[in-house]
Formats: sequence, C-alpha cells, structure tokens
Amino acid sequence: GVPLYWATGAMHSGETGAPEMLMELAYRLAVEDSPFIQQIRKNLIVMITPVLEVDGREKQVDLYRWRKANPNRVPPSLIYWGRYVAHDNNRDGMALSLALRRHMMRTFLEYHPQVLHDLHESVPFLYISTGLGPYNAWLDPIVINEWQRLAYNEVEQMTRRGVPGVWTHGFYDGWAANYMFYVANGHNSIGRFYETFGGRGADTGERTVPPAQTTRTWFRPNPPLAKVKWSHRNNVNIQQSALLFGMNYVASNPERFLDSFYWKSRRSVEKAAKEGPAAWVISARDPRPIECAGLVNLLQSQGVEIHKTTADIEKPVQLPAGSYVIRMDQPYSRMADMLLDTQYYNSTDTRPYDDTGWSLGPLRNVKTTRVTDAAILKAPMTPMSGPAKVTGRIAGDGAAATYVIHHNTENALAVLRFRLKDVKMLAAEAAFKAAGSDVPAGSFLIPVEGNPPDLRARLEKAATELGLTVHALAETPKVA
Repeated sequence: GVPLYWATGAMHSGETGAPEMLMELAYRLAVEDSPFIQQIRKNLIVMITPVLEVDGREKQVDLYRWRKANPNRVPPSLIYWGRYVAHDNNRDGMALSLALRRHMMRTFLEYHPQVLHDLHESVPFLYISTGLGPYNAWLDPIVINEWQRLAYNEVEQMTRRGVPGVWTHGFYDGWAANYMFYVANGHNSIGRFYETFGGRGADTGERTVPPAQTTRTWFRPNPPLAKVKWSHRNNVNIQQSALLFGMNYVASNPERFLDSFYWKSRRSVEKAAKEGPAAWVISARDPRPIECAGLVNLLQSQGVEIHKTTADIEKPVQLPAGSYVIRMDQPYSRMADMLLDTQYYNSTDTRPYDDTGWSLGPLRNVKTTRVTDAAILKAPMTPMSGPAKVTGRIAGDGAAATYVIHHNTENALAVLRFRLKDVKMLAAEAAFKAAGSDVPAGSFLIPVEGNPPDLRARLEKAATELGLTVHALAETPKVA
C-alpha cells in the first residue's frame, strides 16, 4: 500500500489562505511533472478538504467584499466561526457536538489516513506544530517522535531556501485532546497543524511583527523579520512550500509511515496487558441508564469498540449482565483511556495553552470504573453491533391514580417536562416508598385527576422514546 496524507483548511472562517492554497496545490499535484511532484503522485494518496466550515467561509468572503465596497464605514463583526456554533469549533474533539467534527471522524474511520494536516493562521511566519509540552500522557510516544521528525525536516528545508521565520516547538503545549486533529492523534495516525502569518483577506501591506516573536531562541534560530510587506500570496507560498516538503517526505519514506501506523495500532491492542488498564466498565445498575447509553454512543462515534456482559460477573469487579465493557485490547484503546481517565496536569509545568482536565464519566454523572486486572477480558461478553438505546415503558397494569418517575438526574426528565408542557406534574419534596422501591425526593408525580384523558397514551409514547420508566400507582403517595 501507500500512505494517505489528508490536508484540511478554513476550519476558522477568518483564516482565509488555506482554501486558496489547497485549490492551487491540487492543480499543481495533478499536472506538474517535476521529479519532486512525481514522487508524491507515485507514493502517496493526497486527500484535500479546502474548506471545513463552508458557512463561515461564505460569511467571511461576504464581509471582506463589504469592507472593500464600504471603506469609510465601521465593518460588522463576525461573532460566529460558522453558522451553527458560537464557540471555537476546534474545541469539539471530545464531545463531537458539531456536524463538522462528526464528518471528520467518519471520514477518518473510513479511509484511515496516516497523516491529518490542519491549516491555520496566526503567528508569523510559519509555525509547524510539535508543542512545548507537557504532551498528552495517553498518546503513544511514537506519534510524538513523528511530530518532531516531520516538523524539523520542514523547518530545515525551508531554511535552506532562505525563508525566514519558519519554526517549531513553541506556541501550544500538546496536552489537550479537544482539537479536531485528535481525529488522527487519538487513532494511531499523525495529527499536525500549521499557523501561517495571516491577514483575514487578500490585501497587501506593511506588517510589524511583535518583538517577542522576532526573538532568536533555540527553537526559533531563524526568527521572523521585524517588519515585512505581506500579502495573501506570501501566505499561500509559504504554507504550500512547507506542506509539499511534508508530503514529499512521507512519499519518500512510505514504508516507514505505514509500518509506524501498524505498530501504533498493535501497541494499542497490547496496551491492556503491557501498560493497563485492562478495561473500563459501566454497570447496568447505574441509576442513569440514558446517560450511560449516551456516553457509550459517544465512544462508539470515536471508533471505540464496546462490549456488553452476557452474564453476571463477580470478579475482578461485580457487574450484572448487560453492563458495558470498554476493553483496552483494541485498536483505539488510547482514545478511550484518554477520555475516561483522570488527568493530572502538574502545577509546575508550562502554563497550559488550553484545557487540562476532561473526565467524561463524571461529566455525565455516570460511574466509570477503571479495571486493572486482565481477568476482566475473559468474562462472558459480546461486542455491540450498533448504538446503545434505552427503551422506556410504563410499569404497572390496571387503573392508575398517579404516575411516578424517579428523579435520577437524567437530562431526559427536562425533555419530558417540556414535551408534555400542558400536563400537570408535581415534584416530591421528600423521599418515599412506592411499588416496593425507594423513590428519591424530586421525583415526578403525575396525577390522573386534572390531566387530559389520554394521559397514559401520551406518557407511554414520550417515555418509550426518551428511555424513561414510569410507574403506574393505584393510590397517590402521601408525600408533600
């Protein structure tokens, strides 16, 4: 086989150079006959997504044209990166809440490119990502070495040709798993990014570079110039040249990168035995089954395999049948471990660039248990073939005086309240017993009296869809 190299641009709508550069690059890769380009065509499959955030890109172009047509008016400000989100869409790497991120993940899991290279704009003139540490502790150390290998080759090649201000190491730390390029880093591939000197438009003009960014240091021995005449063409040229060196390097060493991809994947499967933990488990007795299913489905969207126990387990951890098991002997074990484990960012380390902690179990109020004993991997279980789904129901036959829904902090309770907004509902001010079980304070009491005649049918429909269990009681509980 040959490696795949995926280049993406314009996730941030105000960073306008990458779409122009990538379209030109695609043409150049297709028609140029130099030995340098032929090497890429022969030994590499290049995937290109010129614009990730298409709605925001369209807005940015409209805004640029408006400014050109109205030079003496105060320009409007783009609050949103795109049409659907009011936060930085490069911070959705764990929750997958945006369609953009879900499309990226699905595409990666279909093609498995060995490199994903995301193109951004900010600092002068070209920063090539490696990060200054501390690096994410759950990554395979091999990928961190690959960041350095690729970056230093591009810095050297650009510097040889007299290009100032191409550097690496600084800028961000390499810790947080929330970035889009963790589509690759968390799945045994190489995630990379550039920060090219930008301008939010196609204008040429004099630019002054802040003194801190022109300082000569060990990681920036050939710093940017203090003043420069900068244009969109400079932006296109510098990132296209460096990107071509990156692609050519991978194309010149295809076996190295395919072999490394294999070893990272193999080491992920071996992680359960050699590094641990053996697994993460979620009990079927967790009081929030809907949130459990949501967490499991998020992990599945990340490519993580989930199993369910087929019998009760006593050792090494007590689990009833139907519990979820996230085994660590699978190709994407590191991503699962990264999302579920507790992060420890040392207070004496470099000031963090971004998030330092993110434990998805506590975030969803779901108990996730870390199991170090490899005996868990021999427990009776079967792989899930589709998403987890909780089907709700009404428990109890016969005429009901009141319906009760246990308050267990499921988000679906709020959805139910809004969905049945014209239904009279009460909240228990204290715990009580009903139908042989303890009912916590805050639980919903829905009396038949004073409610629509089709109450049961409406409750059954909503509960089934939302995964809630409704208890039908023949007598109304005596509780405030």
